[in-house]
Amino acid sequence: MKKLIFAALMAVAVLCVAGCDRVEPGNVGIKVNKLGDDKGVGEVVGVGRYWTGWNTEIYIFPTFKQMKTYEDAFNFQMSDGTTIGYHIGVAYRVDPTKVTTVFQTYRKGVDDITDTDLRQKIADSLNRLASRMSTDKFIDGGKADLLTAALSEIQQEMGPIGIQVISLPPTVIASINAKVTANQKTLQREQEVKQREAEANMLRAEADGQADAKMKLAKAEAESIKIRGDALRQNPEVMQLEAINKWNGTLPQYMTSGTSTPFIQVK
Repeated sequence: MKKLIFAALMAVAVLCVAGCDRVEPGNVGIKVNKLGDDKGVGEVVGVGRYWTGWNTEIYIFPTFKQMKTYEDAFNFQMSDGTTIGYHIGVAYRVDPTKVTTVFQTYRKGVDDITDTDLRQKIADSLNRLASRMSTDKFIDGGKADLLTAALSEIQQEMGPIGIQVISLPPTVIASINAKVTANQKTLQREQEVKQREAEANMLRAEADGQADAKMKLAKAEAESIKIRGDALRQNPEVMQLEAINKWNGTLPQYMTSGTSTPFIQVK
């Protein structure tokens, strides 16, 4: 009997421990009912251990500074069409006085909120602000303005809900610099290649044009000579007429045997 009682007590103890959630220091919990008339209604609980059972669940919200680094890169397009992508992190904390508001707004824990909702808001803000800025301006000091403006937008939107976005870490800004520089160099190389190709095409077109012009001129001259030769062969008196027109009237001073006087028939 003692053994049975001891076993029962142990089972109850294990069950109690297994059915309990603990809110650690630096966190605030919200106890949510899964079933019943008060389903979903949250009760804020402080540090300690709480019996949850099968009908309740406790969502933990850290009230100290958290750092979230996103594995997937954020991509946004500048006003001139250049796409910039980089990895970013965000520092934030949950306002302990607004834990109920946070849960009622998103109905999920803080990890799910930062993984989806907060990430989407950061992406939307960067895309919207980047579309108004050129790549050159972004590189020449504009990146700080872009990040500051994005942070301000996110703070204004998330603050009233209860999530206080603190900053973008300096290491993230450094990674942006490296990524933008690499993208800019790639874009510059592509433009140089396109320029060289365009110049080569112009030279080829110019050479082809000159060759074509010379070919056409040679064909025209050859055709002209052929036409003139055919005309002279068909009309030999024309050659004699041209010779007469060019003759200055002076007879040769010396004539050899068998030589005839030009244009004069001596009988």
